[in-house]
Amino acid sequence: MPRVGFDGRDLLRKRTGVVNNTVQLARELSATHPSEVIVYADAPRESADEQPPTNVPLHRLKAPPLAWKHLALPLALARDRRDVFHSPTGTLPLWAPCRQVVTVHDLFAAIEPSWFTPRRAWQLRTTQRRAAHAAGRVIAVSECTRRDLIERFEVPPSRISVVHNGVDHARFRPAEVDAEAVARRFGVRHPFILCVGSLMPWRNAPRLLRAAARLELGLLFVGRDIWGTDPTQRMAGERGWDWARFAGYVPDADLPEVYAAARVFAYPSLYEGFGIPPIEAMACGTPVVASRAGALPEVLGDAALLVDPLDEGALADALRDAADDQGVLRRRGLERAARYSWQRAAAETWQVYEEVMDAR
Repeated sequence: MPRVGFDGRDLLRKRTGVVNNTVQLARELSATHPSEVIVYADAPRESADEQPPTNVPLHRLKAPPLAWKHLALPLALARDRRDVFHSPTGTLPLWAPCRQVVTVHDLFAAIEPSWFTPRRAWQLRTTQRRAAHAAGRVIAVSECTRRDLIERFEVPPSRISVVHNGVDHARFRPAEVDAEAVARRFGVRHPFILCVGSLMPWRNAPRLLRAAARLELGLLFVGRDIWGTDPTQRMAGERGWDWARFAGYVPDADLPEVYAAARVFAYPSLYEGFGIPPIEAMACGTPVVASRAGALPEVLGDAALLVDPLDEGALADALRDAADDQGVLRRRGLERAARYSWQRAAAETWQVYEEVMDAR
């Protein structure tokens, strides 16, 4: 049975897609293999974005960020006699006393460097490429990401395992909610279109805004403009489109109700390595419109209306059709979402640990 060290620093950060992967895997692995898994995290700090899950015991390491990753963590892995170290964040320490597994969620900086500053794009490509080649096994969250790793980073196919993300079905499920009350809370017109995700360049928010302007629906963006460069909110203000609202970060605990209150969920990304929010929306019974980009067709299948993310007219038509859905998309979405669970993801991840041990 492999003794595993797991990088759990993200447990203290805001619950975005990659962070949710870390949180859910840490929870499931700690529950199913409590004697074999150690989850490492930073020392407690008042500025933490989130409180760690109460059911995940953390081993705290006190060190500055760079020293934590490249010195304190490897020393702890050696002290605790770990056989495997797993980083779910796409990067690895410069050295480790054991076999390593890394999860790669996406290759944004390799797909479209212009989405980043030149320095940031180079840094992301360099650290991801190094981690993918240093690891004994790479976990890709989709077949799309697996292909990208092979084609762009030349990672041998035999060293890549696909483990899809999951859904917390205990929380994300159909529920009766007061949709109008939720809309009033966020000051958005009812009924409304919902988009969840940080406002990054690949999220295609300006086109979604312009497409929604053709409809008589509200539009609610949930997610931060982390870099402060997204033009969508400014565009809405300049045009007086007060039917669009920007909620910023919404606590993860509040998301199920917001998903359930939406008439349509929209995710017209220019690229995604997986796409957790549309699957969560499906699990709540909300019709989904998404793009034919990246891993979204693979993940969503025929349970969503898929469109060219550059075609605003097609996007508007799909949003209108989804808003008028008579239950077909809802049924397909619930069936599709049922395929994804964190229990399954954790079991398949543990299998990767065993395989990397056998390869020694």
